[in-house]
Parts: sequence; C-alpha cells; structure tokens
Amino acid sequence: MRDTSRDRDTTRDGSLKDWLIDTLPAHGRMFWRLVMTIPLLRKRMNRFMINVAVDYGAMRPTPYSSRPPRGDPNNPEIAGYTSWDSLMDKRWFARYLLPKEMPNLPPIDEVVKLFEVKSSGPTLSSGSTFLFPTFAQWFTDGFMMTVLNDTRQTLTCHQIDVSPVYGLNFEQTNALRLNSEASGKKGLLKFELLDGEAYAPKLYNSDGNVKPEFSVLRPPLLFEDYLKTLPASEAKRLKAAIFAFGGERANSTPYTAMLNTLFLREHNRIAAQLERENPSWDDERVFQTARAINMVIILKLVVEEYVSHIAPMYFRFSADPAVAGRAPWNKPNWMWIEFNLLYRWHSLCPDRFEIGGKAYSGPDIIFNSGLLPEVGLSGLMQAASDQRAWELGLFNTPDFLLHVERASIQQARANKIASYNDYREAFKFPRVTRFEQISDDPEIVEALRRLYGDVDNIEYFVGLFAEPVMRLGALPPLLKRVLAYDAFTFVLTNPLLSEHVFNENTFTKSGMALIASTGSLQDVLNRNVPAGKQARKITMDYGGAK
Repeated sequence: MRDTSRDRDTTRDGSLKDWLIDTLPAHGRMFWRLVMTIPLLRKRMNRFMINVAVDYGAMRPTPYSSRPPRGDPNNPEIAGYTSWDSLMDKRWFARYLLPKEMPNLPPIDEVVKLFEVKSSGPTLSSGSTFLFPTFAQWFTDGFMMTVLNDTRQTLTCHQIDVSPVYGLNFEQTNALRLNSEASGKKGLLKFELLDGEAYAPKLYNSDGNVKPEFSVLRPPLLFEDYLKTLPASEAKRLKAAIFAFGGERANSTPYTAMLNTLFLREHNRIAAQLERENPSWDDERVFQTARAINMVIILKLVVEEYVSHIAPMYFRFSADPAVAGRAPWNKPNWMWIEFNLLYRWHSLCPDRFEIGGKAYSGPDIIFNSGLLPEVGLSGLMQAASDQRAWELGLFNTPDFLLHVERASIQQARANKIASYNDYREAFKFPRVTRFEQISDDPEIVEALRRLYGDVDNIEYFVGLFAEPVMRLGALPPLLKRVLAYDAFTFVLTNPLLSEHVFNENTFTKSGMALIASTGSLQDVLNRNVPAGKQARKITMDYGGAK
C-alpha cells in the first residue's frame, strides 16, 4: 500500500490559520481528548474550528447559476453572468466559479482509465469502514438529486430535508404516512412487519405494478432499464423486494435501504413516545414533531460522527446550533454543481461485499433490497461496519462503477467546470506548478503529465481525486476543504437549528433530551432493534484509527 500520510508543500497555504485547523489537531491524541472533556473549552474550540473551516470559501449567495438564458432552456451554453433569475431560480444548481472553456481536453475514454484499479490491486483505506461511504451515499442522495436528462437541474429544495425517508413534497410525504387518528397509530410512517421487525411497505403489487397508494413517489432511478438486462425470474425477484421509499435512490443497494429503514424506525419510535406523552395531540402534530426530532438527530450525526470521521484530526466536532446563529456565513442554502460532482466517491466502494457469511459482487447488490430483511437491519449494519472501505483516489474504482466515473466527467464538461488549479486558488490553496506537487504516486504523476501536458489543464473532477488522502482523514486536501465548507454551512444553517426554533417548544422536553443523548448511528440502531439482535460495534472508523 502506498504511503499517503506525508504532508506536501501544496496541501496548505502556510498561514497560522491553516496550521491550526489542519496540523495541530492531528497531533497529541491525549491533549485533544482532554480538550473534549472540558465543556466550555470544547465549545469554544468547536466554534473556532468550524469558523476557520468555513472561512476558506466565499460566503453565499454565489452570484452564478447553471440556469441557461431565459426562453432557451435547451441552450447548452450556460449564462456566465449574474441576474435576478440566477439568484432566485432554484430549479437549477448554483455554481461556485464561472463556466470556463477548457480546450484540448483528453478523450473521455483515456480519462476514465485514470480511475481503473491498478494491476497490483486496490488500495485499501487506512481508517474507514464501508459504513462511511454507505452513509455518505444515503445522506447526499437526499439533497443532490440531478434531473436525469439535464445535469444542470436539481429536484431538491437545497436543504438537508431527509427526503429519502419523507419524500420531496407534501404529496409524497402524505403517501408515506399512515395518516391515522387511532390510538397508538398517530404520526406514524407506513410500515410492515417482517420476522417481527419493521420495514417500509413494498412499492409494487404482486402483478408488478406500483401500488396505487404510492403512485406519486418517484420510482427507483433507472430500475426499469436495469430489469430489462436480467432474466425474467431475477427481475421479478428484485422487483418484489423494492421498498416504498421517498428517495428514488434509496433502493439502489441494500445498504442505502438499510439506513432508510433505520430512520423510518426511529421516526415511528419517536412518534409513539410523543403520543404517549401528549395524548391530546392529533396525528399531524405528532408526525411533524417526530419528523423534526428525527431530522435534527440526523443533522447531529452528520457533524459529530460523519464529519468528525472525515476530518484529519483527533478533535471531534459538535453540532452546536449557536455556532451559526449570528455568523456571517449563515445564509440560505443553494447546492453548487461543483459540490454535486465532488461527492462521487466511487473508489471508496469495494468490489465484493461480505453479508451474512456470504460474498457478493458489486452487481449482485444493485437494487437487491431483499438482502436487508434476509440478514436483518442489525446484521447488515454490522456487516458494513466490519468491512474495510477502499481508499478514495485515482486508480482505485471497481469495474462495475467505472461507467459512473465516465458520467461524472461528462457532466463536468457539459457544465464547463473550471480547472483543478482554479478551484485550488478559489479555496485559498496555492496553485500547483508541477505535477509532482499533486501526488507522491509516480503512476498518477506520469498519467496526469501524459494526458494533460500542463498542470493548468487538469480538470476539477480529476484533480480532486489525484491528491493523496490526508493523515488521520478520509479525503484529499482540496476535496476535504470544499466539503468542510459545505458540510458546516449546509448543516448548521438548517432552519430546525435556528435560535428561534431549536427549543422545547418545537421538539418537546423529551425530544431535546433525545437529541442531546444521541451521538452515533449505534445509539439509533440499539433503540430500534430487539435487545437480542443489537450489533456488536457500529463505526465508520476502521481499526480504531481515531
């Protein structure tokens, strides 16, 4: 395995701020553990670290949009100027930098080869389990949904709204709800019991048609096309196991279905508790309050487990709503097209999966939601936590996902995304001047030189994954910096965390206590599976890396 722990001269800008956020917290494990035991010190350090991370990016709103000129929605040219429409029309992604012509780019077939696994085999992650990319996929699929035939457009509200569980709009949410005023059923999402455990109901009838009650849901993305490639018996088996979820990608693998099921159960558990504590409440209030609590628990886990796993430091962040309260970066969310492209972490995915004592290939798990009830929620969570992820980077994507890398390169080019060096500069890194400054892997250096000739010609999507993963972290430097900016500004500015909303009036006293006491996916899992089926240890950290 190649060494990816060395700090390079291009991974930081040399400032005191950069040293404090990227270097100091990666040393002195015992010191940082001590800091985290002192509440006031941890709170102040958490605020400082988050504000430093956010300060690397420009404050929203960004002046540019992927929206084409008015009256010509099919125009492939993107308006490269600021307008009222570009600031207000959220059907389209925002963009961080203006579109840029990148002439003489290498053929896509040649660029895709940069992602193929080396003949010597894949590079395994030094610190991440497969639970990490599983959560990343499920979580981001909820707010970065791209229109299939126009990659400039988005389907989401640009908020972290947990749409895989609750749907994209009122009609979808209503279809997923039980909608009952009966005692013991208020506020619940629809479910069915399999072997005594709750799962979402099935999307399709026995005749293969979508159940009428779920006709407003978006069907699993590309599922029908995929079924056409399979024998009839296999297609029928997969179709019969598909769950009725709010997200069109939530059935893409049993792992995404797993997390959707976890938070469906958590919603219903919270709703049942709220009804017991507030018997006078109607179905609507129980549902809305349970949803709000469940969503904040997820936001908290994003910061305290997921982002803390990503960060190249021993310090673990806290989802303190007060950090964003009066911060200059507390602005309305609007997803960038560059952020959408940044989250293509296909090289983290292994090519084989150990589930319930059996090995499955990548194609074996595609749309195979039936594996989830077969091994159980706890069993699949444990399997994801036990398996080591691959490392993020070039020359490390399994064959069955190379077509997705190709689509990402095509999307970046269609949107005229600026160069890798342009984004380094935009996020306050020095521009690289030599290929050797990008990576310490000779094969990557030589491949980039052969394909691009000049470092200024390297594409954003390629450059993100060419850099080595940082020590103690899960991501390369530029990718980490862009993600940290987005993660904190998107999560902590959520309306549910605002100073006038985050209180007992919204969440109830017991709801606030539940939010405060939840710090990991394991906490949520343990209270949503029978006592005898609780998992041994659920973690994104492989081998006690942190």
